[in-house]
Amino acid sequence: MWPKPSQITPAPNREIDIPLFAVRPEPLCRAAITQEYRDQEVDSALAAPLTTPLDQPKASAPSGEEATKSVLASYGAAELLNRLRWETHPEKILLLAAWHEARGGSAPWKSADMDTVFMNAKERPPANFPRDIKTAIKSGWIHTHTPRTYSVTRTGWNKISEALSKLH
Repeated sequence: MWPKPSQITPAPNREIDIPLFAVRPEPLCRAAITQEYRDQEVDSALAAPLTTPLDQPKASAPSGEEATKSVLASYGAAELLNRLRWETHPEKILLLAAWHEARGGSAPWKSADMDTVFMNAKERPPANFPRDIKTAIKSGWIHTHTPRTYSVTRTGWNKISEALSKLH
């Protein structure tokens, strides 16, 4: 179909027109892309003003997260578990970790900190903490700082905030 590169010999001082892409015949392709259309897209993209994260106004800490922390700090650990009635261990880890952080506990926290928080809530700690924390991490609720330290993510705070808003 196309000549091999070794068969193309340019004439001196002449440009070679090499197609950048080939368009299939109309029956095989419903819409043909033209170079003119592509140039219009590039021109319109260049005309749009460029904004970077530095240009955008800086926002302080999300007020929703701070409000959630203040609500959590006003309850006891067992009271939160009873009010929200979350049954799975990953959800309980999320809730009690957020309560721990809201009450001024160390952030990032360790699994030993969660054992203490579970005991304070008169709740049996998860028998398989690595599995349950892994599930919470995969759900996006918990973030790993080091292999053994964790903190609650914004997604986790949003989940708790949403659950608390349904109670009121």
